[in-house]
Amino acid sequence: MEKIVYPAIFHRDESRGYWVEFPDLPGCLTEGDTLEEAFLMAGDALDCWFSDPAQERPAPTPLTDIKAEEGAVVQMVQPAPYLSEEAKQLYIEEAIEKGLKERNLSKNQAAIILGVDRSYMTHLVSGRKKPSPDMAKRIGLLLEFDWHIFYSDGGVS
Repeated sequence: MEKIVYPAIFHRDESRGYWVEFPDLPGCLTEGDTLEEAFLMAGDALDCWFSDPAQERPAPTPLTDIKAEEGAVVQMVQPAPYLSEEAKQLYIEEAIEKGLKERNLSKNQAAIILGVDRSYMTHLVSGRKKPSPDMAKRIGLLLEFDWHIFYSDGGVS
């Protein structure tokens, strides 16, 4: 399978984080609150762009030929990797466990901070529950991981 990698320009927007463009793919744009989130969203944007079989695949411009304003970050990006449901659930479990450990929190402490039952946290980790978008954002913020994983169709976003 052909590897798809394209240069992206990450522009800083002081009021909203970062916005991303792909010079070789007019109209392929995305954004993120942080550079890390923008990078993840860029992978999703590429995946969406190339999920249309009719979409052209122009040759990527070499990274050294990309012109960007001062302060912008130029980086090669590839489409977001997609996972099986089992792998996705393992990723969620690992992200929650890592976040708890790094913040020195128990599931019970995290549940109290989030205003939910401890069993709710256990069900999230086991995959028996899916949080609301608002709760997913709160969990991602508290444990510092990308909350979109709860809602992707098997992709790490």
